Amino acid sequence: MFVTFWGTRGSVSTPGRITEKYGGNTPCVSVRCDETQLIFDAGTGIRNLGIELLEEIKREKDPRSLHLFLSHTHWDHIQGLPFFLPSYHKNTKLIIYGSHRKERFLASILKEQMDFDYFPVSMTSFAADISIKEMDDKVIQIGPLVIDWQEQVYHPGGSVRYKISVNGTKIVYATDVELNRIFDNLKDNEINESLARDYMDFIADADLLIADAQYTEEEYPEKIGWGHSSIPVLLDTSFRSNVKQLAVFHHDPQHSDKFLDDLWMENRSKYHADDRKMDVFWAREGMTLAI
Repeated sequence: MFVTFWGTRGSVSTPGRITEKYGGNTPCVSVRCDETQLIFDAGTGIRNLGIELLEEIKREKDPRSLHLFLSHTHWDHIQGLPFFLPSYHKNTKLIIYGSHRKERFLASILKEQMDFDYFPVSMTSFAADISIKEMDDKVIQIGPLVIDWQEQVYHPGGSVRYKISVNGTKIVYATDVELNRIFDNLKDNEINESLARDYMDFIADADLLIADAQYTEEEYPEKIGWGHSSIPVLLDTSFRSNVKQLAVFHHDPQHSDKFLDDLWMENRSKYHADDRKMDVFWAREGMTLAI
């Protein structure tokens, strides 16, 4: 599987000189295995992915199937969809997946984003064959890939985490969840104990975990309830779950390239035990990994 980061920033896009290395686009990650193409979230990063895909689609005779999985529908995770060029090409089949636990239907949320009051082109202008599915099956099979998913409760409005498996290899995409509210409050708390077990079982032995750690330990006390994790909690939980590679994701808009470099230097060697190690890095826009 080839994993590419097209957007790694959280909350709001941050173009500019001080974010050139790690990128300023909001979340979008692609996973490709042979002819199967999965996309996770449709932040502003999906625009550049779409430009690249469209050139491939134009050269193909048969329609290209693209599978877009949304963690949730906050703006930073869907605002790139109106600029996703394959959506305007008739040789594209786009299937969008999301949680069924929405107060309003998923399709309505996506369509309202392209209402004429907000955007000059409506969703009906998409020439692609687009279907929107609210997931109701626990496991989804697409080509050789098996996609498992779980709801995450500690984020305003909720979010979904995904696990992609093939031939014993596992990639987990688990952004936008406040792990501190689980792991800092376990004593005499059966609900959090259950949530902690579910999370650790889900990420256990992952070859790659892409996960939200937007705040430093010092920043987090002022961000409680905002729905994002602190770096120490994510790193410790991932190591205890035997994660092989950890991509720290959903970077805070205020964190410059130098700031993220310093965080990586501070943490890169902490999780090297005698018998195993966890490779920790901060996800960079444009990075591709072979898993």
